[in-house]
Amino acid sequence: MQPVARSVRKRRIRTSTWIAFAVLALALTGVDLMFYFWPFRYREVHPLLQKTFQSSVQVTRYHRTYFPHPGFVAEGVTLNRHGDTRIPPLATIQKMEVVGTWTNLLFHPHELYEIRLEGLHVRIPPKGTAARGMDFNGGMTARSQQKIVIETIVANGSTLDLLRHGQPPLRFAIPTLQIHNVRQGKPFEFFARVSIPGPQGTVEANGSIGPLRPGDSGATPLNGTYALANANLSLVDGVAGHAAASGRYSGTLAALNVDGKVSIPDFRAGQAHTVRLDGAYQVTVNGTTNDVQIHQALVTTGGNTIRASGSVAGSPKTVDVTFEGQDCRVAPLLEMVEQSTPAVDGLVSFRARAQFGPGHERFLRRLRLQGEASVSQLRFAKSGTQGKVDAFSARETKVAEDDPQADAVTVAAQSQTRFENGVASFPDISVALPGVQAQLHGTFNLLSTQIHLTGRAELQRTVSHAVTGWKSVLLTPLDPFFRHGRAGAVVSIAVTGTAQHPKVGEDVLHNK
Repeated sequence: MQPVARSVRKRRIRTSTWIAFAVLALALTGVDLMFYFWPFRYREVHPLLQKTFQSSVQVTRYHRTYFPHPGFVAEGVTLNRHGDTRIPPLATIQKMEVVGTWTNLLFHPHELYEIRLEGLHVRIPPKGTAARGMDFNGGMTARSQQKIVIETIVANGSTLDLLRHGQPPLRFAIPTLQIHNVRQGKPFEFFARVSIPGPQGTVEANGSIGPLRPGDSGATPLNGTYALANANLSLVDGVAGHAAASGRYSGTLAALNVDGKVSIPDFRAGQAHTVRLDGAYQVTVNGTTNDVQIHQALVTTGGNTIRASGSVAGSPKTVDVTFEGQDCRVAPLLEMVEQSTPAVDGLVSFRARAQFGPGHERFLRRLRLQGEASVSQLRFAKSGTQGKVDAFSARETKVAEDDPQADAVTVAAQSQTRFENGVASFPDISVALPGVQAQLHGTFNLLSTQIHLTGRAELQRTVSHAVTGWKSVLLTPLDPFFRHGRAGAVVSIAVTGTAQHPKVGEDVLHNK
C-alpha cells in the first residue's frame, strides 16, 4: 500500500508542478503581451496627443508608472498649433500625470481614471488671426478616432490668456477646474472657479458642456449654474462698487440664455452718491463675440423699480439701453448722478434711451440720452426755496400765506429731454402749480449743476400780485400791459442758479 501511496503523491506533485509552470508561463506571457500592448508607452501616447489636439507635441521628460496605478508622467509639454512654431503655442503644461486602474487596463483599456495637469497655460489668439482659425475651424478633437473615456480631469492652478493686438493679454486665473466623464461625442460635466480680470471678481460655475463642435464652436451646448462674488466695478471706467450675482444658463456658446439676480450695495457713477442697486435680468450672451442682448432687466434702488432692455455689443463695446419707470421718487434717482444733495423730491415717470460708449472722459460726458419724463408732487428740499414757491402760489390764488389750512404747494412738469456731454436739454417744459401755468425751455448741466431755464408764465392774477412790497407798487401801473385773454398776466420767467441754490425769478425784464 505504501508504494502505491507514494506513487500517487508523486503524480500529484508532478501534476501540480506542471500546472504551476503553465500558470507561470501564462502569467509571463500575459505580462509580456500586456507590456507589448501597454497603452501608456510613449510611442503610443505621443501620436495620440498630436492627433487629439491637431498640434505638434514636444515633451521634455516622460516615464511610465506601474504602482500603485498604471499610467505615465510627462513634463515640459508644449502643444504647437499644427506644428507652427512662429505663433504662440496652444498650451504649455508643466506636468501631465495620467492615472489608470489595473481593472480598467485589463477589461476596459481605453478608460482612464484621472488626468492631472499642473501649470496648464492656454493661449487663445486674437479673433480674425490665422492662429485663431487653426483652433476653431479644423477641430482639435474631431479627427481623433480613439474612443478614450476619461473619468476625471483635474487642472487646478491653470491660466487662460486671451491674446490681443498691441495690448497685454486678457488673463483669467483658474484656481479650480475639474472635468468629469469626458468621452468623444458626449457632453461632459465640470466645476470651475475662475478669477476674472474685469470687473475683478471670482466666478464659480458648474454644469455640462458638449458635445463639442470644434468645426462650429458657437453651436456647442452649455447648461448649468453660476455665482459671481465680490466683483470690483472700479476697473469699469466711470463706475465703482462691488457686485454679487447668481443664476442659471443654458443654450449654446453663440446664444447662451442667462437668468440671474445681482446686488451692488455700494454702486457709484462718476462722483455721484453711493447707492444700493438690486436687479434681476434675462439676457442672451454670444460667447464668440462677447456681445450681450438684454431682454429684460429690473433694477431697484431707493424704493424705485426701473425696467430696461437693450444690448452691450460692438467693438469696442457700447451700451445701448432703453429704460422706463413709473411714479419713481426723484431724489434717489438724482443721487445716482449728482454729487450734491438733491435739491428737489417728488414723483417722476419716464422712458428714455441711453447710450454709453468707451473712452477716457467722465462718465456723464460719455452718456447720451433721449426721452421724455413727467414730474408730479415736486417740492424743493430747502425750506427757504419752498417757502418762496408757497408764497408766490398763495398770492396768485388769493390764499393767505399764513393760512394753516393751506396745503403745501407742489409742482407738476413734463418734458422731452436730450442729454449729451453732461448737459440735459429741455426744448419744451410744461410746469403747473396752483395759480400758475408755465412753458419753459433751457438746460441743466449735471457736471456743474448749473440751471438755465427761461420761458413764459400765465398768472391767475395781475403781475403786481406776483411780487410784494415796493415792487408790487411799482408794477401796478403795468398790470394792463401784461394782461392776455383770460389770464391775469403773462410774464417772462427764469429759473437760474445751481441745483443747490436755484433761483425762480418773477423778473419781467429777464430776457436770457
